[in-house]
Amino acid sequence: MILIFAIALFAVFGDRGLTDVLSIRGEREQLLKTNRGLKAKNKALERKIALLKTDKRYIGDIARAELGMIGRDEILYRFEDNQ
Repeated sequence: MILIFAIALFAVFGDRGLTDVLSIRGEREQLLKTNRGLKAKNKALERKIALLKTDKRYIGDIARAELGMIGRDEILYRFEDNQ
């Protein structure tokens, strides 16, 4: 009886026991979720790269938004903040 109890304890709590399997399964699910998120980010970056290679309008939009540049036929107005 004691031998069966010891084997059962080892099966649940021992090396590669039930608790380890459940812990590893949870970790695996978290890694799969992270992997799906990274794949989505990569896909979005691939779309941006394709646009940067082919779409001049997109390049202009990025230059305006990130670098504060203006187009050739555009006029920039700056207003002072009187507070």
